[in-house]
Amino acid sequence: MINRLLVLLSVLVLGACGGSEEGVGAPSGGSLKQVPRNRTFVSDCLHDVCAGQFGDFDSLHPYLPGATSTTGFNFLYEPLYFYNAYSENGEITPWIAESHSYNAAHTEIEIKIRPGVEWSDGMPWTAHDLVFTVNMLKANAPELLFSVDMDKWVDKAVAVDSLTAHITLKAPNPRFVFSYFTHNFDNGIPIVPKHIWESQDAKTFKNLDVARGWPVVSGPYRMVLSTPEQRFYDVREDWWAVKTGFHALPKVERVIFLPRREESKRVQNMLANDLDICGTLLPANVRTILDHNPNITTWSDREPPYGYLDWWPVSLGFNNLEEPFNDPEIRWAINHAINRQQLVEIGMQNAGDFTVLPFPDFPVLKKYTDTTKELLQRYPVDSFNREKTAEIMRRKGWAKDEDGFWAKGGERFKIVIDIFAFMMDFTPVLVEQLRQAGFDASFRSTSDAYTRMSSGHAQAFIFGHGGSVRDPYFTLRLYHSQFVQPTGTPTPYFWRWQNEEFDRVVDEMGKTDPADPELAALFHQALGVWLPNLPAVPLLQFYHRIPHNQTYWKNWPSEKNPYVNTAYWHKTFMLLLLGLEPAQG
Repeated sequence: MINRLLVLLSVLVLGACGGSEEGVGAPSGGSLKQVPRNRTFVSDCLHDVCAGQFGDFDSLHPYLPGATSTTGFNFLYEPLYFYNAYSENGEITPWIAESHSYNAAHTEIEIKIRPGVEWSDGMPWTAHDLVFTVNMLKANAPELLFSVDMDKWVDKAVAVDSLTAHITLKAPNPRFVFSYFTHNFDNGIPIVPKHIWESQDAKTFKNLDVARGWPVVSGPYRMVLSTPEQRFYDVREDWWAVKTGFHALPKVERVIFLPRREESKRVQNMLANDLDICGTLLPANVRTILDHNPNITTWSDREPPYGYLDWWPVSLGFNNLEEPFNDPEIRWAINHAINRQQLVEIGMQNAGDFTVLPFPDFPVLKKYTDTTKELLQRYPVDSFNREKTAEIMRRKGWAKDEDGFWAKGGERFKIVIDIFAFMMDFTPVLVEQLRQAGFDASFRSTSDAYTRMSSGHAQAFIFGHGGSVRDPYFTLRLYHSQFVQPTGTPTPYFWRWQNEEFDRVVDEMGKTDPADPELAALFHQALGVWLPNLPAVPLLQFYHRIPHNQTYWKNWPSEKNPYVNTAYWHKTFMLLLLGLEPAQG
């Protein structure tokens, strides 16, 4: 099949033979063992790469900003804990750590490490590795990912003994271990081996030399091949968890990542059974796959929404530092022009849900969001009312021109919305709604969309809230003024809104234990500031529509069996590999 050849071409480019059922990707020189297709997991990579290749194929550095192919270290390094937002009560699973405890002030933490954990070179995994990682990042702020966080929070990190770490914080933070050392979604700091990294320059170390056994990792896989066209990882028979009886070896013997292709090619390769999984697809393309390949399922089986609720509810955001978007009444005027139900019905083809708050609809968050009815009556976000839009716009000095668009001083009110390609389903519907309400709206999807949003040059954009998965603090923190940078200066959270009262309440939430009932009261105070200002307009819950190919692998996570989500770029991907079972004998 032509589609199969497209996938296997990348395996053959560098002289690898195979691609048959008997030996996918085995090089002609025989340096890699042959692994049958039915024991191999094949995926594309999350990020777009240059000319269909991995730009950083010679590096596997987990802390370098802007790496083009992050998939790899997310399942090679194991965390202290895993968290599953899809369990009814939010399940935390101890992994490298057995336990941890805070002092009463939440300024000191003692962490107990599981005995018997080893690195892939046989050296013990100890508290010294955890402490080294924290201090290395702290010493390299702000150049490395997570370094600013460690420098902000950590006063001192020491190893009491090989199985006990003690961390002293600069300020109370009851969420420190959860925020940084509990893998969930994109969250979590990879912990690296001290005996390898301590002699290296942390800013330039490539951490990849297969001949030397680098990267040295703790997880059940090791990298065996990395080229511009492919990355191979093979199961480690000597994984510490097998030795100690903590966990059985995964049934997936080889993991292959290929560069990401355009969506139509991903659809073709899923139909041809050449991929076991691929990145999020538009609803129509998921339906095409389901209609033409009976072996494909999704989190919601073969029914809408064809995927699972992600932690990334999307909003229409603005550069709130710039006119006219710096006026909250203007933001409310835009909000009243939006028919969210129509975004779902037409844009998402009924494969999703809308939202009026920037929080994912996870079970553990409902105890907060379910109490907002009175606030939302006072500030009716879900109020599609073009007359209200018109009333605000006229009061602000705008009048419709001969073509029906709002104008002032001879200039139309333009809204140019920057988006990513996977938002092409609902964005045209949103733009048409805004135009019908009198805004000269349009959208664009460009290769520099993220850069434009981060720098503030995108004055309107659609982006998600990678924040709360357990309590509301993490999402509200995204709007703290500490992240506000002037237009032209990049920032990781680019809503660019500042309010002193909001900052004060969110800071207090950060010091409050999630188990403390006071957190709910603080949540209401914060929303009582956020909603009337409406610094972003909530639109939709976000769904990862990821197809699961059951030709070679079964026991995929699902709504009925939610042991982990299936985003293979997330830091819980190792749990998916541990859960899969061969579909064939």
